[in-house]
Amino acid sequence: MNVGPDAGRYLIAGRGDPVAFPFNLRWLLPTVCRTSMRRWWIVWMASWPLLAAGAAVWAFQMGATWWEGAAVAAFLTALPGVLQPSSTHPVGVDLPAMAVAIWAAAAFAAGWWPAAVVLVLVAASIKEHAPIWVALWAWTPWALVGLVAVAVVWLVRRPAIDEVTAIPLLRRVHDHPIRSAFEHHRRHGYRNAWFMVAPWGVTLAALLAPSPQLVVTVVVAYAALLVATDTVRVYQPIAGPVVCLVAVSVIPTVWLLPAVVFAAVWWRDPVTG
Repeated sequence: MNVGPDAGRYLIAGRGDPVAFPFNLRWLLPTVCRTSMRRWWIVWMASWPLLAAGAAVWAFQMGATWWEGAAVAAFLTALPGVLQPSSTHPVGVDLPAMAVAIWAAAAFAAGWWPAAVVLVLVAASIKEHAPIWVALWAWTPWALVGLVAVAVVWLVRRPAIDEVTAIPLLRRVHDHPIRSAFEHHRRHGYRNAWFMVAPWGVTLAALLAPSPQLVVTVVVAYAALLVATDTVRVYQPIAGPVVCLVAVSVIPTVWLLPAVVFAAVWWRDPVTG
């Protein structure tokens, strides 16, 4: 397997050893899957239908029709940043976190408060940023209650420099995240449209109907690049659901199916990193 550094840290955590921040906060999947590739594959494969179904339900709760909700689900699961690079398959947390978080957002939007709170706490235990995603998607600050789980884990699971983070390049990224992110994006191009814009594909139609929710979500998504050396895999999981929902509201109904087909067969190799 082509296991990337993030996956390596999750496997280290899975065998019970401490890992560096913020990977020490992402305790749930390493605890459940440990170092079993079979378990990681089951979680990864199950996350796709869970994400698609959750996106459709969330879109419906946000005012879309069921047909539009299906289009949102198709657009979202076709985004290259949601697919993530192959080095994260199946040992990764972004996709499972999205799958649980979108159901939490749907529950908040529908007013199903007990389920919403449980789901956002689970999502926060998979990835610490998930409550922020849910707050943006459901457009409610109440989702930030999930950060309580993050705070508790931060108190009880202390980070340590693991064998992956100890690699000089990764240690530098760990110690100087903002400087490393700036240097990386300056080298690869903040103005490189292929990395920063083109991966959105047909969902760029969302720009035709900007809303406060869309603007804030996109700003937060791209601001995350200030502390990350990745690009598409960082901003698309954050902004993807909202961008897809707005895009569906803009694209005429008769063109939704061709747009979905185009998104699914995007003619260039997707940028996923």
